[in-house]
Amino acid sequence: MVPPPPPGPVLDTRRFGRTPFAFQLGLFACSLIAILILVIIVLQRGPAPALVGLLLSMLPIPLILALILLLDRLEPEPRALLAAIFGAGAGVAAIIIVLSRLTNSAAIAIPELGPHAARTLSIGVGAAIGGAVIAESLKGLVLLALLPSRRTEIDGAHDGVVYASMVGLGFALVANVYAYTVAWNAGAGAIGGEFARRGIFGPLFQALFTSMTGLGIAYAAARRGRSGHWAIALGWVGAVALATLWDHSVALGGADLAVTYAILIAAVLVLSGVVVADRRRVVLMIHGILPQYSGTGLISSVDVEMLASLRLRRLGRQWAKLNIGPAGARAMIQYQLAATELAMAGNRNRQGRLTPERFAQHRDDSLSLMRAAVDAIRAHEQLYPPPWVGEAPSAFVRPS
Repeated sequence: MVPPPPPGPVLDTRRFGRTPFAFQLGLFACSLIAILILVIIVLQRGPAPALVGLLLSMLPIPLILALILLLDRLEPEPRALLAAIFGAGAGVAAIIIVLSRLTNSAAIAIPELGPHAARTLSIGVGAAIGGAVIAESLKGLVLLALLPSRRTEIDGAHDGVVYASMVGLGFALVANVYAYTVAWNAGAGAIGGEFARRGIFGPLFQALFTSMTGLGIAYAAARRGRSGHWAIALGWVGAVALATLWDHSVALGGADLAVTYAILIAAVLVLSGVVVADRRRVVLMIHGILPQYSGTGLISSVDVEMLASLRLRRLGRQWAKLNIGPAGARAMIQYQLAATELAMAGNRNRQGRLTPERFAQHRDDSLSLMRAAVDAIRAHEQLYPPPWVGEAPSAFVRPS
């Protein structure tokens, strides 16, 4: 009887930084609050309004979520943590719903969560500022909790934007569900009006607002001690300013709303440019740090080129899957992620953000995962050589 093959290596992201239990518990509590509020909405308004509201709210989410995860391809964050961050954003919206209903005040809630939700009322500047301050402060607190718990894992603007966007998307989902269910009694026209005003761009803009704070968090994470904390305050001010502009003009329509859309879409484009520039920085980091590990036999110059290109990374996964099967694809994914983590750790070490002991452990963990992946792939007969190799040596090709 042939013994079963050993299980393929699996990337254990906990090796690269654990999320403290207290932080996880806080995220879970926020998610639970969001679920409870949604249940209460269903009980109060009935299942039909809640279901329609949820379906309408979900329409833009998959596309925006796909775009966010597209930004996260070089160094994917833990999916469970992203889901928990999304739930925390939803919990923030639920908390604001409760506060708004208890106080019956429009000064502490954004329009879709306030006591006049689903009514096209003009929002004064003072009320718009108050709602934006409360919303962006609570969303910012979720991100701020990442700083002590995941500081060394926030490696640039792309990480700050990804985490912040997940908070914003969760917030927008619950906010829109509430607005649509409140609009149900006013008829289809009111629901259509809410969807036209906030349904398509609302989630995108909420992700944008929170990303301003996320950029500040990312900047602070890259600095020692509290030297970069001013950037968090500056990012929060940017978030409040953009949210205030949106809240004040969303019910006005006409030229005012068109100007607001133009400003916010321009801000989204600028933010996208910042993330693209940060991705180029990561590519340069891979080129600059990984070649020093060529002596391990786990990486060569052509392998570095593969790791620095999203297109070649995808070809590498396809090659491993065609040659070996799903286990080969999993091993290649592990290799790519571990190598990227190694480059990130090397960069943190150069910046003095890691102790020598912490860097050595991170380096050794990354190299051991890379070795397990390379061994898993080289243990199988290959139908054809890796497409990025040519005549050059590669860790995935046995020396002849």
